[in-house]
Amino acid sequence: MPDYQSKNGQIVAVAANGTEVPIQIKGVNWFGMETTLAVPFGLWENADNGTTAYEIAAFLARNNFNAVRLPVSVENILNNSPPQKGVINLSSNRAINGTDFISTLQTLVKSLAYRNIGVLISMHRLTNKKSGATWFDEDIGVTQDDFLDAVDTVSSNLCGQDYWNVMGLDLKNEPEKATWGTGDDDDFVVGCEKIAKVMHGNCPQWLGFVEGVVSTHTVTIGGEELEYYDWWGGGLQKAGNTQPKFTIENKVVWAPHYYTTAVAPQRYFYGDGTTSDFSTYVELSDEDLLARVEGTMNDMFGYLADDKNYALLLGEFAGLYTKDAHPKKTTKRTTDLTIQVLMEKEYAGGFMWSLNPESEYQYNPADTEGAFTEGMLLDDWLSPNSEFLDAFTPMDAMPNLRKFPCFPIEDR
Repeated sequence: MPDYQSKNGQIVAVAANGTEVPIQIKGVNWFGMETTLAVPFGLWENADNGTTAYEIAAFLARNNFNAVRLPVSVENILNNSPPQKGVINLSSNRAINGTDFISTLQTLVKSLAYRNIGVLISMHRLTNKKSGATWFDEDIGVTQDDFLDAVDTVSSNLCGQDYWNVMGLDLKNEPEKATWGTGDDDDFVVGCEKIAKVMHGNCPQWLGFVEGVVSTHTVTIGGEELEYYDWWGGGLQKAGNTQPKFTIENKVVWAPHYYTTAVAPQRYFYGDGTTSDFSTYVELSDEDLLARVEGTMNDMFGYLADDKNYALLLGEFAGLYTKDAHPKKTTKRTTDLTIQVLMEKEYAGGFMWSLNPESEYQYNPADTEGAFTEGMLLDDWLSPNSEFLDAFTPMDAMPNLRKFPCFPIEDR
């Protein structure tokens, strides 16, 4: 299997003979394994809707997507929970072994490997219902040892030539109440080092994808001082000076999140005259919105792309798109401009949220709360959401966007 490395601002697959292949990511999130279903949504193929793992892989390959981020839960890993009965059509998904959680994950990875699609496993939730605001929470029954046991299980069972397309772990999704560099129990820098040590003990070839923490900051854009709150997973302001030290070099990938009004309205997406509760909002011009998106991205994490050291990509971004109810389409434009910035700043790519048509958002437009759904696929799980799909076409121009390389096994 490749040795996945993070250097020169890129993810690099390194063969046993030293051949290096840089890879940029045009990826999707496909959720479900972090829930009580214990399997990605959509594999229930029936008369009304649903699909197969091979069809998902073929769809992604046809549209130049080369990677999938799969959220999982500590609870499902430790219990080795089989998928909920009836949520996989086993006759059409014969490639999936749903005996238990690990066999489901293993065979899903193999199904994606058939199309040379890479996999990032996200340590997403502590339980099937609760994400956890850091990488452990004894109040909901998940200790540090529990989390590390789950990492040990995944990294010992998904490493090797059969699973060559797994690039690593997103070490903890959205640690929004963790600290950074404090030395306390909730210090995510220390947490990442502990998690990566276990992971690399089993699988030294894997990368550790590191998200940010959350706080309030100020940034000056266009001569105006703006206050902003980090997107969950997005706050990497301190990472320039304080970074996790893994036992193996070139293994850190920065993987922050950046979203739109659909997740939570942000004052910096709007102009003068916008009220604090967004009951009145003033949409910006394309030029001014770009300045706000670029300025906040750069302050949160984008500056890390400048030194061309570790790879920087977006672990989650986008969201509601074609259904944007803003008159001037602020939510939709924010996604378009996010892609523009990651391209211009030469990020290592990103994983859009999400493939699932059940993806739910809370605001549309800024002054209206509700439950608004949209994904890369329509409700039948077969038809593409064409306008949303096309939004990611600019990423096809990334110079190192390619299928994940399956290197030949060399005789020893």
